[in-house]
Amino acid sequence: MDTTLLVAKVLGVYLVVSGLFLLIKGKTVPHLLKDFFEHPAVVYLTGAILIFLSSMYLIQYNVWDGTWHTLVTLFVWIVLLKGVTYILFPQALSELAVKRFKNSFSAYGVIAVIAGLHLFFLN
Repeated sequence: MDTTLLVAKVLGVYLVVSGLFLLIKGKTVPHLLKDFFEHPAVVYLTGAILIFLSSMYLIQYNVWDGTWHTLVTLFVWIVLLKGVTYILFPQALSELAVKRFKNSFSAYGVIAVIAGLHLFFLN
């Protein structure tokens, strides 16, 4: 199996599960985020893991050819930027996630499920 296809499927599963969580347990997300951001070591470690994994992919397969490979590459760049944000700007990310998006977790859940299914069922 092509590595990009494997990454697409893994990202797809992650997005479907995360989206379903937002739809089913969306009211608990602000509490989870508050607890998460109160532990700086966990936030840093999460950022480091996201940077490491996304960098591993991008070093090998940074593809911008207009196909579905580009979509996967775009998602991986977003993961990298999220990891950098966790490390450099955790407070800003915390405020943005909890205060600004608190009332729209369900909409993001639907978007995540649709995007995840699309990525998972790529051939």
